[in-house]
Amino acid sequence: MPQQNDIPLASSSGSPCFNAPARDEAPAVIFIPGKKFQGTFRWWKSRTTMEKLLIPTMLLFCLLTAVLLAVIINTDKRIEAIKADHATQTEKSLGEPTEKSPVAPAAPPLVPDSEAPPTTTIPPIPTSSEKPKEPEVCSTPGCVRAATHFLNAMNTSVNPCEDFFEFACGQWNDQHPIPDDMFAFGTFAYAREQVRQQLRVLLEQEVVTESESINMARATYRSCMNKTQLDELKTGPLIETLTELGEWPLLHESWKKTTFNLTNLLVNSRRDYGVDVFFQLYIYADSKNTSRNTLFIDQSTLALGRGTRDYYLNTTLFSSHMTAYRKYLRNIAQILKADGNLTRNDADMNADIEKIIDFEIELAKIIVAEDERRNNTRLYNKRAIRDLYSLLPQVDWVPFFQSIAPTDLTHLFHNDTEIIICEIEYLRQISELLEKTDVGLLTNYVLWRVVQSNVRYLDERFEDIKQDFLKVMTGQQQSPPRWKDCAQVPSTVLPLAAGAIYVQAHFQESDKYEALRMITHLSKSFTDLVRKNDWMDEETKKVAIEKANSMINNIGYPDVTNDIPMLDKQYVGLHISEHDTYYYIMKKSVVWMQSREFQKLTKPFDKHEFDISPAVVNAFYSPEKNAITFPAGILQPPFFSGTFPKAVNYGAIGAVIGHEITHGFDDQGSQYDKDGNLHNWWSESSLQAFDKRRRCIVEQYGNYTVPKTSFRVNGKLTQGENIADNGGVKEAFQAYQNYVQENGEEPRLPGLQQYSNEQIFFVSYAHFWCGKKKEAAAMQQVLTDEHSPEVFRVIGVLSNMEAFADVYKCPKNSPVNPDYKCIVW
Repeated sequence: MPQQNDIPLASSSGSPCFNAPARDEAPAVIFIPGKKFQGTFRWWKSRTTMEKLLIPTMLLFCLLTAVLLAVIINTDKRIEAIKADHATQTEKSLGEPTEKSPVAPAAPPLVPDSEAPPTTTIPPIPTSSEKPKEPEVCSTPGCVRAATHFLNAMNTSVNPCEDFFEFACGQWNDQHPIPDDMFAFGTFAYAREQVRQQLRVLLEQEVVTESESINMARATYRSCMNKTQLDELKTGPLIETLTELGEWPLLHESWKKTTFNLTNLLVNSRRDYGVDVFFQLYIYADSKNTSRNTLFIDQSTLALGRGTRDYYLNTTLFSSHMTAYRKYLRNIAQILKADGNLTRNDADMNADIEKIIDFEIELAKIIVAEDERRNNTRLYNKRAIRDLYSLLPQVDWVPFFQSIAPTDLTHLFHNDTEIIICEIEYLRQISELLEKTDVGLLTNYVLWRVVQSNVRYLDERFEDIKQDFLKVMTGQQQSPPRWKDCAQVPSTVLPLAAGAIYVQAHFQESDKYEALRMITHLSKSFTDLVRKNDWMDEETKKVAIEKANSMINNIGYPDVTNDIPMLDKQYVGLHISEHDTYYYIMKKSVVWMQSREFQKLTKPFDKHEFDISPAVVNAFYSPEKNAITFPAGILQPPFFSGTFPKAVNYGAIGAVIGHEITHGFDDQGSQYDKDGNLHNWWSESSLQAFDKRRRCIVEQYGNYTVPKTSFRVNGKLTQGENIADNGGVKEAFQAYQNYVQENGEEPRLPGLQQYSNEQIFFVSYAHFWCGKKKEAAAMQQVLTDEHSPEVFRVIGVLSNMEAFADVYKCPKNSPVNPDYKCIVW
């Protein structure tokens, strides 16, 4: 999700400039989740949940029966002995105590809550008042549901101090293979699939509501699902697009260089199809004055996506990926050629495709790596449009902006119009690359990016081509059913309308208030951590606490989703009918969304705007808004429920809330003040102390090697997310302890009563990240994603928490309790 922070949750910058600093080489630490002792437990792991509950119960019953018989027999013997003593009138009053057969105690839990004192003899039979008090067990539906999640996930044959990810998730990962239509699967993906299925049912309802925008959401879904119409249209809409843009030289022998005009080509690609090439254009809050919106220009992305430059530059390691990319491009071109009855020679087409790839490799060389873009001050370069003429003179900038903006706003764009340039040196270098590149190749590349963006709206042949490509890039084995993609489309085109449908059917108001209460407690935990730390001076602490207390909370959904007239007002100017083709709907939507974005230049920046669909399973932080957002989609089991015990909620969604709060104080969020302005509010000594702790996190995670690959986690790219993970869990645990202190200990989970609620808290946190990825997808994540692999989001965090080691009684220097810990917050 661009411009916002999510938890697999999303990047920390809300700014259009994606930021990040280069990795230092360090010795690799290979961490491979273990499956220790599993040979002995294969039979047990294959049992059903019911069997696992009944078998120990039966064994315990048999053991208790045997003990009771032994006690009865032993008591009878003692009575007989007493009678014998009296009969013989010996001097002893009771005689020597009878030797009792020791009874084997029940096996303790893997990690007991307390150490029992060693005993060498069996004590006398206790009276009822001496019986040890059993922990109270919760039997509510919420407790049973939460316990079921964990009982079906945990691999208790593994020592939690050795590998907590396997301990909490081993059974879940074993029993949930990655579906063929996905490249990864985990509890997070499970929740997303659940929401997607719920949306599908709601969007397929044959109803007409009083809300025009909700009707348009359903029309969009039905149009996407209309395969018959897609098969009839074939590539006609895209061929029409290419004709509008002046033909694709790749397909046409007769393309004339004299028709080339770079400014016009970029205008038409951006205005009509939302495709940015050679640079990206955004409208967002001025980072140093967030009361207003302004223009941003940033470096380009590549066709394979943001952060994919290594695929182009490391030809040895990624040769198969680039071969798949060539094939993908070639197959799309061949279908367009055949459908258009064109006669371009295949050899010439293939030669042009090679030139496109070679050009993009040159483009990759000048793109700044994402881990070098985390200093937001470096990326803030205020200039005027006139300055763009000297940086990238191949574009006629004033006409460019006037042409892509709505006609009623053209007066806003002139030489003196303010603009913020994220990467000045990049613009100089792309200018040099454009200058030495043949105009036919430039046209081929621009139109390839337009084609690539629009083939997703065409018939099933293109899905097959895409699937062949994804099989290499991510390991996904087959295309998902069409409804999965179509159910997400309304959330992109009409996010609040799609969210309104979802919220009305699946979100409870009480859950919203429970989440708000948790945010209050988590915010207090963060301020407590700030007050107690010994590395910030008092003035900087005061400012940090003020920022935390100023955060805007967006929970569940915006009020507009319950107000039909206001909801429909959000989509004034967008007209979608049942008769529109899918391709035309998406084109109209892009044009409408761009017009709406430009209108923001005439308005103040709205820090309270809830601009995420409530049906999204994710969470976000925006530094410019100083706002955290939790859509309704993530406030659901197994992560959250108003019926769950607090230990479960705080361990899962509580850690997510803490994660988003901490994003305001990670390496990027810490550059912004309470009003969202890019402003250094740190004292020099506190900033140096923060930087030392930040570098510890970078080094720690940079030493993790992803299982089944030779790749190490990019500690610099992932540092913001790792800082947020570490702070979030610590804050959530403290908030839970505060809750217990105020309200008393909760009953324990049924079937898991041998584990304390504090232990369950950490199981709940780890359970959030259960899952696995295909090897290709794991590699892709390391290269492109600012989030660490899930196993390290668990192991990395817990190995830095003294509280975790205390709760699980982990020996010093055990794998999840190293002597040296990295602590920022």
